[in-house]
Amino acid sequence: MLQLTGKKTLDGWLVGEPVEFSPDHTGGYFSSCFYVSKDDRRAFLKALDIEKFDIGQLLEILAGFEYETRLVDICRTNRLSRIVQVLESGKIERDPNAPPVLRFVPYLVFELAKGDIRSSIDVSTPVSDEWRFFVLRQTTLALLQLHGQSIAHQDLKPSNVLQFAANQLKLADLGRSSLRGSPSPNDSLAVPGARNYAPFEQRYGYAPTDWVERRLTADVFHLGCLTVFAFTNVCFPEFVMTKVPDAYRPSNWGGTYAEVVVHIQAAASEAILELSQDFPEQFRQPLTEIVLDLCHPDPLLRARTGPRNRTSIGLLWLQRYASRFDVLEKAARVRGAARV
Repeated sequence: MLQLTGKKTLDGWLVGEPVEFSPDHTGGYFSSCFYVSKDDRRAFLKALDIEKFDIGQLLEILAGFEYETRLVDICRTNRLSRIVQVLESGKIERDPNAPPVLRFVPYLVFELAKGDIRSSIDVSTPVSDEWRFFVLRQTTLALLQLHGQSIAHQDLKPSNVLQFAANQLKLADLGRSSLRGSPSPNDSLAVPGARNYAPFEQRYGYAPTDWVERRLTADVFHLGCLTVFAFTNVCFPEFVMTKVPDAYRPSNWGGTYAEVVVHIQAAASEAILELSQDFPEQFRQPLTEIVLDLCHPDPLLRARTGPRNRTSIGLLWLQRYASRFDVLEKAARVRGAARV
């Protein structure tokens, strides 16, 4: 880990103790994270941990960090209120005696959250259905803000939805994101985000050539996974794969993705039928429809398979899901009030 404690950033943030993540935390392999403070404020510093890589890897890793910096600057410039705000970006000296290429490391300072949503939607604790739908609606609105800037997140998962004060949620970590029309260092990756949440087509090496159909549909798929997680704490893609016959699993399949889709679809239907027993009875049917739609194995049909959803794919086609979650949130509120 980088040794930055006690140093100051260009804008005067004092680097404090390293951040200790929970054992189930994913991501962050390329970075070291620290708490920072300035004028009675606390924030979160993410610095590229260049000590982990040899010179041959370093240029590629630096390019990825610079790309993320560009995206968070776009979010800051356009005041995307549902994306975690970057407070400062720059380079900080890690070792005055190091060679020039290793002397400074790039960093980003972000506003500090209370934590991610995983504990707040833990099914082992009493959590209202209203809150779960609130989480899904807020996350959908955050994706819409990104998509409105032609940015695909590509790594939406529960640990990247952060909770702030007054029930405010924001989407974090653009380290795997893609900006339309701007080549990304992650473009060559078959699975840009967390492997366990990877859309089915990524697992089979199928990638649509159109940016919207390849990148934004991954965000849509991840939203469906978050829907399942919010009510079951189960990682949906991994669970579906346990239902796929061995001959059709990615490691054994030698045919085309178009030929295997029907088997994945059958497995997904079986999986959601089982998992839906843990959905609230009143919301079981709409939740099942939403998950099967958002997580459709064919990315070209994803989020538009229902009779009312036959709209063309586009940057804002998730808007109706924000509305659906809003309706369900209000219904859950009424239901909860009636029980009191």
